Amino acid sequence: MSEIKISVVMSVYNAEKYLREAIESILYQTFYDFEFIIINDGSTDNSLEIIKSYSDNRIVLIDQINTGLAMALNNGIKKSRSEYIARMDADDVSMPERLEKQYIFLENNLDHIIVGCNGVLIDKDGNYIFTSDQPAYDEDAKKNLPETPFFHSSVMMRKNVILKSGGYLDGLIKGQDTVLFNRMAKFGKFANLKEPLIKYRIVPTANSVRRNIGKRFWKILDKAIESNEISDNDSEYLANLLENRQSDSRVANYHIFLAKKYLWNNYNPKLARKNIYKSIIIKLSFGGLGLFFISLLPETIVKNFYQKFKM
Repeated sequence: MSEIKISVVMSVYNAEKYLREAIESILYQTFYDFEFIIINDGSTDNSLEIIKSYSDNRIVLIDQINTGLAMALNNGIKKSRSEYIARMDADDVSMPERLEKQYIFLENNLDHIIVGCNGVLIDKDGNYIFTSDQPAYDEDAKKNLPETPFFHSSVMMRKNVILKSGGYLDGLIKGQDTVLFNRMAKFGKFANLKEPLIKYRIVPTANSVRRNIGKRFWKILDKAIESNEISDNDSEYLANLLENRQSDSRVANYHIFLAKKYLWNNYNPKLARKNIYKSIIIKLSFGGLGLFFISLLPETIVKNFYQKFKM
């Protein structure tokens, strides 16, 4: 193997459905000089067998008991041998030129410590939802902190700054990326490449689908950003947030989330109504019925409605 210039780090937990597509999207990059550190975090499905089926010498497998995402990623970073860490998730897809373009950017912009990119958002079945418009420049990327300006699986970061910032916070089972990015912010500039270089999959268990997280969640993250610590009580609260990921309510909310994206971001009332129908079948709600009637309106009225009420 030639000199390793990038370490791609991916944690895997019961991801057999999408795993081959994720792995192959990295192996078929136009940039070759990387190692692909895959942490099998105690999967109980066929994920480990899928990883082992690849003979590419750039793959470095860490097979461990389940520790959670933060510790798994820290283990991968500890094992890494390059100055750049590129994140990848086991249900997403990297476009062929992603690593090459992000590497060139960081090599040419030494004052930048993280570079992400835009994404093509897809649903659990791979259907197109919309293309993101992430903040491209440092000032815009940081102005809404502590909310993260990146897709976690899109970023390439300088490893020395990750370590200087304390790495991913062990025990934090939700918002790990938000805390790390906020702690890194003081050490250099952020950027997102305008080109969509990943396919970012929205699934029913995604944090972005969950509604009404509440003020306590952000208070916990604020404390973690300040101290890089989390109390047992706060950790337990976050664990409760993640319970019942496959509940009827969660799946119904997932389809409402997709319906809104099909109306607000990529006006497609037919697909919006399809998802509203799936939600109502699972759980009848006034919100779902209201969204159905909105989907019958012309595009200009729908967009004006969104701008006025920001649903």
